[in-house]
Amino acid sequence: MPFDLLLYAAFAGGWVLGRLVPHRSPWVGRATLGCVAVLLALLGASFRDVGLSEMVVVVPYAAAFALAVLAVTALLARALSSKVSRRDAAPPTPRAERVPTSVVFLAALLGGAVLGRSVSLPTGELIPWALYALLALVAFGLDLRWAPLKRAWVPVVAASLGAVLTASVFALLTPLGVAPVFASALAFGWYSLAGPLVAARVGATLGLFAFLTNFLRESLTILLAPRLGPSLRGEGLASLGGATSMDTTLYFVVRYGESDAGSLALASGLVLTAAASLVVPLVLSL
Repeated sequence: MPFDLLLYAAFAGGWVLGRLVPHRSPWVGRATLGCVAVLLALLGASFRDVGLSEMVVVVPYAAAFALAVLAVTALLARALSSKVSRRDAAPPTPRAERVPTSVVFLAALLGGAVLGRSVSLPTGELIPWALYALLALVAFGLDLRWAPLKRAWVPVVAASLGAVLTASVFALLTPLGVAPVFASALAFGWYSLAGPLVAARVGATLGLFAFLTNFLRESLTILLAPRLGPSLRGEGLASLGGATSMDTTLYFVVRYGESDAGSLALASGLVLTAAASLVVPLVLSL
């Protein structure tokens, strides 16, 4: 069965089960956080196949680009959010945490990267299953509503404009080339699409750049969500997540943005995923 169909099946199964079983127990939230930590550790471990010399050259560009895209996208999301009605959106509730969640997630990511250098892990096989479990747990407690869909245009527009504006400047200031930069930005966090496509068209080094840019976009969204959620709300966090707001970063939009933002995140993530699958190959063919 194709990977995407299994994602949808895991989400649907978790949502149906959540409607049948009371889920007020804190075990759901704890299990979800644990699953996120495992997923981040596996993602970190997946970098074991990347040569250190390549990392030294590419990582600074990718990190700078990912941060720039997120910053511009966040500013656009804040500006656009002021244009929508928020009467149907519950404000985020501050959560007391003994250890900041972002610290736990960063430790998991770095710990996985270190572990991956010393122990061979089948990350390619394990990451999909960790993602299935995460989506099922998120869907179990997800409150889907129609009203937030009226605001789904905000993350779609913010993510799209943020990618285009940042790529335009970055392509002028760096020697990476117009096509790889725009293809990387317009993948909207979908690193498993951007990396292989860019590598196949313009070489392994730029493919690594595309992969890392989108991987870092996803990872930074996860790490920054606890801090940025109260100010960016659901629309802003979905904008930062881009295509991943329908799967990997969905939990963070709901937990740190708004409890009713699940529909908004799913809708915007689906639109951006479809857009990336069409636009990235087109950009690389020009």
